[in-house]
Amino acid sequence: MKIHLVGGFLGSGKTTAIMNAAKKYIQQGKRAGIITNDQGKYLVDTAFFSLNQIPAVEVTGGCFCCNYHQLDDQLENLIESVQPDVIFAESVGSCADLVATVVRPLQQLRKVDPQNTSFSVFVDSRLLRVRLLDEPMPFSDDVVYIFDKQIEEAGLVILNKKDLLSPENQVHLLESFQQVYPDKLCILQNSLDSENINNWLDLIEVKGDSTPKNSMDINYKKYGDGEALLAWVDEEILLEFPPQNTRIEISNIIQEILNRLSQHKVGIGHLKVLVRTNLGAEKISFPAFEQPGWQARIPESTDGKVTILLNARVEMPVEELKALINSVITTHAREASIINPSAFHPKAPKPTYRFPSPETAT
Repeated sequence: MKIHLVGGFLGSGKTTAIMNAAKKYIQQGKRAGIITNDQGKYLVDTAFFSLNQIPAVEVTGGCFCCNYHQLDDQLENLIESVQPDVIFAESVGSCADLVATVVRPLQQLRKVDPQNTSFSVFVDSRLLRVRLLDEPMPFSDDVVYIFDKQIEEAGLVILNKKDLLSPENQVHLLESFQQVYPDKLCILQNSLDSENINNWLDLIEVKGDSTPKNSMDINYKKYGDGEALLAWVDEEILLEFPPQNTRIEISNIIQEILNRLSQHKVGIGHLKVLVRTNLGAEKISFPAFEQPGWQARIPESTDGKVTILLNARVEMPVEELKALINSVITTHAREASIINPSAFHPKAPKPTYRFPSPETAT
């Protein structure tokens, strides 16, 4: 059994890549399992995997590193219930220092063979390009610190969403990245492209352990301050519209939330929305930069009843974010009921374990 840990900033496209990779393994007759992770408790990603009939469990209420024993228990649950050939573990997008706090404990405490583990860090090519050009980022310095540290600790970096850059900018991004990080293996990727997914899987399967051997230096105070700036809002929302207008009304709600966030000039880590109607279900994600064409993916409805599972990760005071979202919903919907609401700022990270580099261990 192989364990592939996938890290990277909010909105970098980790879930889409894992979904398509898992489907490839299943098509080959192999068994795949997923472990999702978040500071919250009601996860769009877990529901998304379940809708696609891929076994998924979750570590909630904190990152893998601060909930290592829960991660270990969920690994055991997957192994017993699914007997997977491969497990993808997707860390929360605001988490860093995974080598010291997750990978090395797995290898040393669970005795996972390093050749059967990998660690990939995903980045949104557009956001990375802004960073490498030294242009203003949509987040404050402490949040950007997390973004930088995630890349710093990686051995394999996936420059994702390349399809949203021009061919010329793709080449420039790759060249710029290799100049700044000459010691890192990286590939440009469109995770919706089957061949691109194959290239990634070849790297993590064939090359074996892609994990850096050394733990990095990280300022936990600055790291924690960055996480605390991000507001977490999770809600399940029951809505009702005139059946003939359902898709338009859902689109209007989502667009109005995006418009108001833009007016506040805040950094969006991600806004994930799972829309369910009696005719289907669709996950739609909005990272720091909006992706085109999302309106057409909203499922139609014949009865006007809609369930929305929403995960918002935005750099703003949490009560303001919650009020903004709920104001839009109650204004647009004929009937709206919000259940399982959760809104908070993450607590300071306190890893269960932090293993030193081999050469510093005593």
